[in-house]
Amino acid sequence: MEEKKKKRTKFLEKPQYSGGAKALREFVNAHLQYPQDAMDQHIEGVVTVAYQVNDDGEVENPVVTKSLCPSCDEEAVRIVNLLHYDKARNRGVRLKVNTKLNINFRLAPVPQGPTITYTYTPSTKKSGGNKSGTNSGGYSYSISW
Repeated sequence: MEEKKKKRTKFLEKPQYSGGAKALREFVNAHLQYPQDAMDQHIEGVVTVAYQVNDDGEVENPVVTKSLCPSCDEEAVRIVNLLHYDKARNRGVRLKVNTKLNINFRLAPVPQGPTITYTYTPSTKKSGGNKSGTNSGGYSYSISW
């Protein structure tokens, strides 16, 4: 007795971003402009934007569902409005798909390597016949992290 395997077919096809999730992430990273006030205050985090994609692949009704700061929220909505998905062909059925996108706001790390400072003091001779009046120069250094 062999059971017949049913072939699952998708009745409705959702609009996809051309190139997949990796291309979507690259697009977001390429077009993201970190807001100056968030940069000055060292604000980092994630903004989540919910939006609809219609059957023509256009983004509609973006809404911030997880906020970071007002300027980061505006930038996230601007990025989402730039997106354009592939058209979905659904046997004549027009379809709007609800989806979310997390946009990461991360500042570039400042290199914090060790700093080495060298100081050289040349030797100086004081005038006069006193041998104890000579000042021998030298080197000094300091290392800080």
